[in-house]
Amino acid sequence: MKHSFKKSILALLVATIGIYSCKDSFLDTPPQAALSNTLLAGSKSGVNATLIASYHSLSGWIGAGGNAWGAAPSNWVYNLAADEVHKGSEAGDGDAWLAIELFQWNPGESSFSNKWLSCYEGINRANSSINTANDFLKANPSETTFVNRTIGEAIFLRAYFHFELYKVFKNAPYFTEADKDFNKPNDKPMIPLIIADLEKAISLLDADKVSAGRADKTIATAFLGKVKLYNKDYPGALIEFNKVIASGKYKLSDCIYDNFNLSTENNSENIFSVQASVNDGDAGGQNANNSERLGLPHGDSFTSCCGFKQPTHDLVYAFKVDANGLPMPTKGVALRRILAGDADVLDPRVEYTAGRTNVPYLDWGAHKDSWIRGQGYQGWYSPKRVVQLKANPTLAGGWTGTQLSALNFPLMRYADVLLMAAECEVESGSLEKARGYVNQIRKRAGNCTQGAGTNVKVAINAPEITWGKYAVSQYTAAWTNQATAREAVRTERRLELALEGHRVFDLQRWGVYAAVMADYVPRESKLVSILSQAQPVAAKHDAWPIPSVEILKSNGVLKQNSGY
Repeated sequence: MKHSFKKSILALLVATIGIYSCKDSFLDTPPQAALSNTLLAGSKSGVNATLIASYHSLSGWIGAGGNAWGAAPSNWVYNLAADEVHKGSEAGDGDAWLAIELFQWNPGESSFSNKWLSCYEGINRANSSINTANDFLKANPSETTFVNRTIGEAIFLRAYFHFELYKVFKNAPYFTEADKDFNKPNDKPMIPLIIADLEKAISLLDADKVSAGRADKTIATAFLGKVKLYNKDYPGALIEFNKVIASGKYKLSDCIYDNFNLSTENNSENIFSVQASVNDGDAGGQNANNSERLGLPHGDSFTSCCGFKQPTHDLVYAFKVDANGLPMPTKGVALRRILAGDADVLDPRVEYTAGRTNVPYLDWGAHKDSWIRGQGYQGWYSPKRVVQLKANPTLAGGWTGTQLSALNFPLMRYADVLLMAAECEVESGSLEKARGYVNQIRKRAGNCTQGAGTNVKVAINAPEITWGKYAVSQYTAAWTNQATAREAVRTERRLELALEGHRVFDLQRWGVYAAVMADYVPRESKLVSILSQAQPVAAKHDAWPIPSVEILKSNGVLKQNSGY
């Protein structure tokens, strides 16, 4: 049954209350009505409850601190500071996020605290699961297989949450199940600890996951490759990615949209996703994809709210192709709104990425200008990859009725693995191997695009399409120049993985963040004038500020990142 793992034991989430980097947090006070580890360790279901609680934290919606938008699994708040999405909405609404888009990053911004607290909540739940499993094993010594798997999954999750902290803050304390002092400094390199945890998890995990949404050896191996890639260990990362590719467990789905459709989301391409569910007895919708819902259209649309995270003009322009069906660079190019029926030939993936007026918006009818909040204040496009189909079940009632859906959010797809492997091959000098991986992605991209009515997948030359022209070709000429190959791989990542939470972190780790933003801001600001107030990207912008409230609670043990 779909999502049965995710929604199994919501009532037991109170058993794992989060850790914070301070001495006087509620960590030191037993939560009311909480179940102790001793009680939970009395049965397999109790041990599983602690593990499910940690998986639940992947959604970023942990039931503490209200609307934890900054903890969204797509990291859309942080990608406001890239060339992918605008804050959206209208002037005066979400101006703290506008400050992020303008590179005016404030240590007091609550979204940063959202991320910090959500990740440490997940870490605490993972560590609780490890301790509970070990207690269970003491009373049940024959259950080593079950306990090893549980501990392996928990260590994997602990590594995942610490990696999220690293991606955003770069410097954060690392906590294990053995820690008793929760006021640690943030002065230790995180990457070696994350790698060690992932290697330990791989040694304990089963070869194959026991149900959708859970981790196994291959999934942990894929993330180990990603962490090594972020550490610029290209040979080491490639070893891990090659294991995933050679496993034969994954392949690209027939259409990219299969990864964003409720009926096909846990497909052969899905490596690891946040599992969401609705209509499962949880009236508050905490099992739904809560943190993504602000991005749906506004005005007289099917949701009426809220019009945030609008795709940039630069992103949509990046989907333009040349006469050979290959990407056209946007650097230095004057931007304009691409209208339905324009002569521009586009990569068909654009229609699964950005809602364009007079183009069908999945099966909800044609996108309209009246769906755009602020009427062009931050552009004219709506995000599309986290939107459910009209026919999908939803939670009824209130402004969240159509927004809260059971649509999963992909944390890693096989397409991502292929592109990371391609990146490693480029840096290792195997340019033709990289071209082969990129061509796999581009071949699949030509299989489908948005159709009319309920036809959300049609051929890119379907006669019903009157609103656009599409082409996407493979690279037929050999790659002989490393710089050119590198740019091709990076462009493909942008197109294939748009709105999935990668762009700003990619720009930072590639060391091109300042340069790309210096080119993007003047061009985009011609159409989105508020962007002209952006500060220049500086060295400090390679990491977000540590939340000031956490530094205060630590009595100065935590140190602020440089420049804040």
